[in-house]
Amino acid sequence: MNKKLVAITALLLSTSTFAAGLGQPIALPSAKVLPKGVRNFTYKGIITNPDQKFNGNGDNVVLADPLMKKITFGDMINGQYDPVDKGSLEQKMMAIGANEGTEMGETVGQINMSVQANVPIFALGLTKKHTLAIAVPVTRYSTNVATGVRHTNPGMIDALRQELSAETGSPLKSEEFDEKFGDPINAKLSEYNYEKLENENDTKLGDIKLVSKYKAFEGKKSAFTFVSALTLPTGKEVNPDKVVDIGGGDGQTDLELGFANDFYANKHITFTAAVSHTLQFADTVAKRVPFTHTSSLTPDVDRSTSRDLGDISKAELAAAWNFHGINLGAGYAIQYKQGDDYSGDQYEASRYELLKKDSVQNMQTLQVTAGYDTISLFRAGKFFAPMKVSVGHSRVLTGKNVVASPLTTIDFSMFF
Repeated sequence: MNKKLVAITALLLSTSTFAAGLGQPIALPSAKVLPKGVRNFTYKGIITNPDQKFNGNGDNVVLADPLMKKITFGDMINGQYDPVDKGSLEQKMMAIGANEGTEMGETVGQINMSVQANVPIFALGLTKKHTLAIAVPVTRYSTNVATGVRHTNPGMIDALRQELSAETGSPLKSEEFDEKFGDPINAKLSEYNYEKLENENDTKLGDIKLVSKYKAFEGKKSAFTFVSALTLPTGKEVNPDKVVDIGGGDGQTDLELGFANDFYANKHITFTAAVSHTLQFADTVAKRVPFTHTSSLTPDVDRSTSRDLGDISKAELAAAWNFHGINLGAGYAIQYKQGDDYSGDQYEASRYELLKKDSVQNMQTLQVTAGYDTISLFRAGKFFAPMKVSVGHSRVLTGKNVVASPLTTIDFSMFF
């Protein structure tokens, strides 16, 4: 295979559900560039069904884990936004002989997601050393969410209901209690003016990426290429009024700088090492500002929250084998994202600090690819066009605060 006739698709598409951050690589790194004047069109389809994640302790948990919590009296008191309501509930707690650690029940939930990203990529060999490309991701997704509650202390629940009824001499307070305790998650969302949890299907434009690859050196045994990418804030962000949402992008500008070094073991085998660092520039964004470290749910929204997402560092190793158009490859990547920084002047500074929780991320992934190209056949006059079709699959080996579900890619490339 002509080593120069390859697609440049070393892009990152985040599959994070609840926050912008790390995503699995969707292509193996390469130092190759297009020949001068050669153009390449690539369609990349990305499929994943997020259902698991690595939490802040590195444990593999279901995506709905934040929805499954024990409900104690302390949680009920802390969940009261009005100081008068909080004090009243504390009095009821003492009246029925309970304390803040008394368990009342536990919320349960399930989240099923299906995500498909369609990424058309156009690349041009500007010179024999310099290639430019543009990628425009469009994400289609569906979500199915179910929530409920399991009552673990019915005796104490009845005692609290009776105490609430006795206070007013009418069943209004107890009816409100039954409504909230019958479906506490949706009741709290309604109280805080969130959108109701429901099944959803949607399509969103992602963050457009401009990629530049400049080959600084190429010899018989190796090649060295500088890689840079500018990510534009064209994608629709996660909706702050939704508890479960998939954003098309994170709404701010990124600049990725790095290099890729190819080592030619022989005419069929290439090893690649690549390193990059992504700068995420500060901006303002609408954020819900929590008032307790135990829950991110809050009625307070600051539409001009100052945000500086943590920078991302990445290192990759890959091996590629080609024999008469048959392509096989494997790669390992390790990534680290620094913590985010939030600030604002609408609420107390300590509350903005709570937004940093679980924003430090790391991820180690393993990726394999297999494909076939017609380039050698085209050069021999036995096929009408130089094309390439490949399939890739990646898995997260370990991580922290990242989605853990596997990801599959399907690529089609044409050179002209």
